[in-house]
Amino acid sequence: MQPRSPRSKPDNSRTQRPPWGPRALYWRNRIQIAALVLMNSYFFAWAKGFCVPALNCWACPGAIFACPLGALQHDAIRARSLMGTTPWYAIAPLYTAGLMLIFMAFFGRMMCGWICPFGWLQDKLAKLRRRHWKLPCALGYLRYAMLIGLIFVIPYLTGVTWFCKLCPQGALEGGLLQPIFTPFTRAGIGNWWWIKQAILLAVLVAAVFIRRPFCNIFCPLGALFSLMQRYSLWRIDHDDGSCVNCMWCVRNCPAGIDPRSQVNSHACIGCLECCKCPYDAINSTPMWRPQPTAPATVED
Repeated sequence: MQPRSPRSKPDNSRTQRPPWGPRALYWRNRIQIAALVLMNSYFFAWAKGFCVPALNCWACPGAIFACPLGALQHDAIRARSLMGTTPWYAIAPLYTAGLMLIFMAFFGRMMCGWICPFGWLQDKLAKLRRRHWKLPCALGYLRYAMLIGLIFVIPYLTGVTWFCKLCPQGALEGGLLQPIFTPFTRAGIGNWWWIKQAILLAVLVAAVFIRRPFCNIFCPLGALFSLMQRYSLWRIDHDDGSCVNCMWCVRNCPAGIDPRSQVNSHACIGCLECCKCPYDAINSTPMWRPQPTAPATVED
């Protein structure tokens, strides 16, 4: 039997179930909202020294955790001032990098799909349209240039946290909320504030037409997490034998990728929405559990 092309119609010899997936998958939106509230709970501000594995601006009046990208930029600036006078292990960002490595090793990019507040906002904006533009996959590699350039190299050379100056999440949480709740900061509004707000507006408008544009093209934190997406302890499996190329997973993927060929790729955000596949062709399990077997088919 010849394999079907990606655009072929579903095989009617199978009985299609409604999308189901594990019950926890239907809690994803609640978990994202809970993470947003927890990260900006205000009353636990003493925790700002700890990094959270998500894009949440520390300048938000209610933020209780530090942004790992801001911490890495400050580490790069500090390294320049101490280079040559301090042992390397005292300069290296061991705490921030080590903490992110732990999350990467266990979950890959699942933090992007489950707890990132800015990713949640882009998901909501994407629901305003049924059809979305498809961008070339190669644009996703710009995130790595952002990671290397704006997080490490440029802060090291200039002593300025340039990504923080351009970050749209920072423009939203710090740039908008801080002047509202801390009036004395309004005097500091200048040209850079307007540039940052223009970037935020452009990203929010793009999110209506393109699924997660910032996550897919520009986010350095997503680039960092994606380094371990294929090798993390949480695995996503696509079963070719169960797949009928109905395109359900492609139409419903929040990242705008083709889960049939791109699960566990650098573009996958680990949201597990594709695991609601009507034919049970995509499953997710920890690496130490055996790969799930394909469900039995019903013949006419």
